[in-house]
Amino acid sequence: MPITLKSLPKNSLEGFLQKIAGNYSVFAPSRRNGFVSFNEFNKNNFLKPAYSNFDIPPAKGFFFPPIMKNYIDYPFEESWLKPGKKALYGVRPCDAHSLVLLDKAIKDNDAYKEKRDNTLIIVEGCNMPLTTCFCTSVSSGPFSNSGADIFMTDIGDCYVVEDISGRGTEYVRQLNDADSDHLLPKEETAAKSVGAIEQRINFEGMSEKLELVDKLFETNDTWQRLGDHCTNCTRCTSVCPTCHCCFVVEDVFEIVCDHFGKGAKDFDPCMLNIFLSEGLTGDKPKGHKRLQRRLMDKFCRTMKIVGQPFCVGCGRCITNCAENIDITEILKIVFNMGNKTARDIGMHNDMHR
Repeated sequence: MPITLKSLPKNSLEGFLQKIAGNYSVFAPSRRNGFVSFNEFNKNNFLKPAYSNFDIPPAKGFFFPPIMKNYIDYPFEESWLKPGKKALYGVRPCDAHSLVLLDKAIKDNDAYKEKRDNTLIIVEGCNMPLTTCFCTSVSSGPFSNSGADIFMTDIGDCYVVEDISGRGTEYVRQLNDADSDHLLPKEETAAKSVGAIEQRINFEGMSEKLELVDKLFETNDTWQRLGDHCTNCTRCTSVCPTCHCCFVVEDVFEIVCDHFGKGAKDFDPCMLNIFLSEGLTGDKPKGHKRLQRRLMDKFCRTMKIVGQPFCVGCGRCITNCAENIDITEILKIVFNMGNKTARDIGMHNDMHR
């Protein structure tokens, strides 16, 4: 069934969200203490800042257990964790897409599923992607509606609104139909945004290439050189919208938090120091070991399970790395080395036939 496009004048946005607030606790973007975050919406405090994305992805704020607060040095809001129906307005397409991946990975977690079922995701297309974005390489894009319930495109003086999942139909159908004056700007805006994304990574056969080069990289010190600058600060996984180990080993995290208190965030939930070292008091694994595990999990093991990279190309891990480690550059090295290794193996096999 084709999606009917609606138009929403910008001066009517508050009223639109107010109607949704009749059934949901609505959260909208705000800028506080230097962070772009979600703030509980009401007609007296609505202020939409210019933003490329939220500093912390919605999954970490709204769907992960409260214990995550022990791991992320970020101002959490208690209102995010209250039970009940919530609507998140202004979610970017990459973060909405991360929820689709998480749905596949932790679909059996009742706490996560309950929160997802009670949350309306209102996505706004990304008109100004950052230079670190590479979402178009990972089955997404700045105007992908994957994971959206309602999708909105900012075309200047109004929004073009689409009812994607049917969960927001009662709110969207009250709007006026979009006409040709809205459709062309919508297409042009999306095309311009897609064209602005400079990073392109070829993920075809990436899991196989990683398997080929993983042991090779260990023997020739490539992993060590790639991760030599990693200080284990945990910023990359703290802000990653798809890292979800806390659902798998939450009991272990509680033990870590009890043992270390505020120092618990030194035990990165995605790389799982506790499993890579000798219990709580053993030496931490070196940076390159953690980098190796992160890439193998995201772009090899999980890729086999969900059929695509467990990454949405948001670039947060790049912009938040204090040592300027760029995962896209590492992936390109892996891809090129994987191609070379595959050719060498093919030539070796040909010579010995």
